[in-house]
Amino acid sequence: MTPSPLASAAVLTFALAGAVFAAGCVPTMSNPPEYAEKPISAQAGETYFLKTGGGDPYAAGMAYPIFIALMEDFPEELGKDWAEFADKFGMIPDPAAKGDPQAPPIGFYLTTDPNSKVPWLVGNCTMCHTERIRLATGDVIVPGLGNKAVRPHAYVNALMRIGNSPRLKEDRILAIATRRAREWKVPWPEPMRKPIVNVTLSAFKDGAKKRAPSTRRFDGALPGRMATIESFALGLEAYRKQPIRMPEAIGWAKVPDVRSFQFRDTFSYDGSGYGSPQALVLEADFLFGARPEWYLSHPHIATSVFLYLRSFTRKLPYPAPIDAKLALRGKEVFEGTCATCHGYYVDHGDEMRVSYKERVVPIDMVGTDRARLDAVTPSFVTAANEFPPMKGYTAVKNTGGYVPPVLLDVWARGVLGHAGQWPSVEALATPPEERPRKFIVDTKGLYDLERVGVRYEAVAGTPRALRPGEYLYDGDLPGLGTQGHPFLSELDADDRRAAIEYLKTL
Repeated sequence: MTPSPLASAAVLTFALAGAVFAAGCVPTMSNPPEYAEKPISAQAGETYFLKTGGGDPYAAGMAYPIFIALMEDFPEELGKDWAEFADKFGMIPDPAAKGDPQAPPIGFYLTTDPNSKVPWLVGNCTMCHTERIRLATGDVIVPGLGNKAVRPHAYVNALMRIGNSPRLKEDRILAIATRRAREWKVPWPEPMRKPIVNVTLSAFKDGAKKRAPSTRRFDGALPGRMATIESFALGLEAYRKQPIRMPEAIGWAKVPDVRSFQFRDTFSYDGSGYGSPQALVLEADFLFGARPEWYLSHPHIATSVFLYLRSFTRKLPYPAPIDAKLALRGKEVFEGTCATCHGYYVDHGDEMRVSYKERVVPIDMVGTDRARLDAVTPSFVTAANEFPPMKGYTAVKNTGGYVPPVLLDVWARGVLGHAGQWPSVEALATPPEERPRKFIVDTKGLYDLERVGVRYEAVAGTPRALRPGEYLYDGDLPGLGTQGHPFLSELDADDRRAAIEYLKTL
C-alpha cells in the first residue's frame, strides 16, 4: 500500500504526529451530520474533496480554540494569524473569505462536534490539491492542480517543535483558547474546555516526543514536495511496532494534479499501490489519524470521492495566443513520438477525449531519478501488504519504473517531473546534460507562459540570497536529479518547437 496523493492534504495536516491531538485519545466517535450516510455520488465526493475532507474529527483534527491559541502562543512556529500561517506554509488564502482575518486558508474546514458542541479544525484535499496560478491578468485558483508552494512537512515539524517545547503549558493554552474563543465568538462550552485541553496536550506532547526525531529527516523538503513513501512508512511503524528499513536518500515527490486520475487504475507516480480504487483513494487516512472503524461505518465517503475523481473535469485553456498551424504540426510530432506513453488526445470542443492505457516505463528506459522508486523497499512492501484494514483490498509492489502521466493541462503543471525536477516544458525539452541542475524558483512570481512553467533563474556557482517566496532547487542532491526523459530534446529544433506548441492546447 502506498499513500494516495490525497493523503498529502486530507491527512498530513496533523499527520506524522501519529494522530497526536485530542482526537487520538478520545474513545468515542464524533459524527457531525455532514459525514452521516448519504447517497453515494460524484457530487457528494466533490463536497468531501473540496470542503469537508474525509472526516473523523477527533482522530484527524483539533479543537479550533486550541489551534488558534497555539498560533498566538507560538507565532514563530505557526504565524500569529491565518495570513502569516498561509504565507509561512505556502497555503492559499480563501478568496471567498474576502479578507476575513478569522477565515482559515484553502484546505481547512470547521465542523461542529455534536458531542461537545465545539468546532473542530480538519483538513481536506484542497490544501495540497488546489493551486494559484499568477497571471498578468490576475490570479486563477485551480482546484485539483498540485500546489507548488505548499509545505506540509514544514507544518508538521513546526507542530512537533511546539509539542516538545517546555513553553507548552495546559493552563496557558486553556486561558488563551478561552479568551480567543470569546473574541471570535467561537463556541467553547465551559464544562468541555479543560478536559479537551488536557487530553489534547497530553497526546500532543507524547506524540511529538515519539515522532519528532523521525520527522526531522524531512526538514529539507522543498515547497510542493513530499516524502510520501517515507511518511507512510512512519505511519505503518506505529501499527507494526517495529522499524521499516528505508534508503538513506528520500524519494521526494511533487504534489500531483488530479486531472488525470480518471484515466488511471493506480494513483502514485510508480503505480506501486494497486487494488480497489475506492480504497486507494483514502487509505492513507488510516495511518495518519482516521480510524479504520470510521471508514467501516462511513463507506460512502471513499466511494463518493472515487466517483468524483473518476468524473473530474476542468476547463483550463492556455491563457495566451497559440500558433494553430504550428500546433497542428506538433500534434503529428507528438503522436509519432510521445503518444504511446502519454496518450492520444482529440479536442471535441466541449471536451478533450483521451485514449490512454496506464503502463510502467522501466527506470532504465526513462532514466529519471530513481530515489522515489527505490523508496518502495522490500521491508516497506511487506509492512504495507500486512496492514490489516487494507489486506485483500489493496497491495503494494516495486514496479521498477514510473507511470507516464496524462498531459491534460500540462502547461499549468510547472514544475514538472515526479520530483518537480524540471521547472518548465522548455527545460524538459533541453538535452539532459544542458538542463539547469540548480535553479531558483519564485513561487510568488507570475507564471512563465513563454517557457511554459514556473518562473526560475538558473544558478552557476554560488547562489545569490533568496528573496521571500523563493527556494533553491539543487539537482545534485539525492532524489532531485534532473536527468532522464530525453525524448523531447532528441527531436530537431522545429519539431521540438511544434510539439511544445501542441502541448499548450491540451
